[in-house]
Amino acid sequence: MRDPWTCSRMNAASVLRSDEAERVLADRSDRNLKAWIEALNAVPSGSMTEADILSWVEGPLRRFFPFQRFLGGYGRLSGGRIRMRNLLTSGHQPDFVASLEDAFDLTLRGCFAWWVQNRAAFILDPEHPPAFATDRELEEIRHFSLGVIAAHGVIDPFANTGTYISFSGVTADDPVNTRASLNLIAPVLHALFLATEQVAKSPIDLARLTDRQRQLVDLALIGLPDKTIASRLGISEHTVGNHFRGIYDRLGISKRSQLIAALK
Repeated sequence: MRDPWTCSRMNAASVLRSDEAERVLADRSDRNLKAWIEALNAVPSGSMTEADILSWVEGPLRRFFPFQRFLGGYGRLSGGRIRMRNLLTSGHQPDFVASLEDAFDLTLRGCFAWWVQNRAAFILDPEHPPAFATDRELEEIRHFSLGVIAAHGVIDPFANTGTYISFSGVTADDPVNTRASLNLIAPVLHALFLATEQVAKSPIDLARLTDRQRQLVDLALIGLPDKTIASRLGISEHTVGNHFRGIYDRLGISKRSQLIAALK
């Protein structure tokens, strides 16, 4: 079985061979083939830490893809709700970082919801915002002076997990180049986030759960009692209890506190 880093090299190479990417990288002096290859060669390997990822992002990657601020997160999607498990930022103000939620409904962030549905790179220019951008997102950009945002990521449909990356303060003059560059960057950063996940892997394997069981786990993690979970899902408290007993059996634990402690 290939490790995430090997897969990232293969994914990046396959994107690199695409006609669009080759044309884009050949035509631009600041995002050229040499800069991308140098960035790829500098990708950290082995035992991965968050500091290793940020060092690569702030150095070799920034030389290939200029930006002012970076945000990257690895999380899980279940029941229309995102729960972030790992979040890295560079250049953002402390109050912006403090305002970010660990978990949120997709309906609250139109850009994120559009990305999850389309799985394509997008550019958010507050002067000419796309139709899917919400007022909340535009106000956030203005309040924290984020400028133009370019974002993309990778979603694993089998595990309902993925990596989302956002670069603030990018140029808006060539959206084709920007999207092509994000197509190169996203799989590499996804592999790096997966590597940090493996280092700090939880003993709880959520891949063993059904979609419904994962939905209950998400609701338990935000502190909802069985009665509220039952009401939200339109089932009885007794059924909720049965679900959790099945969850504990599959995960090899015996109570709610163990589940929450392992996933926090």
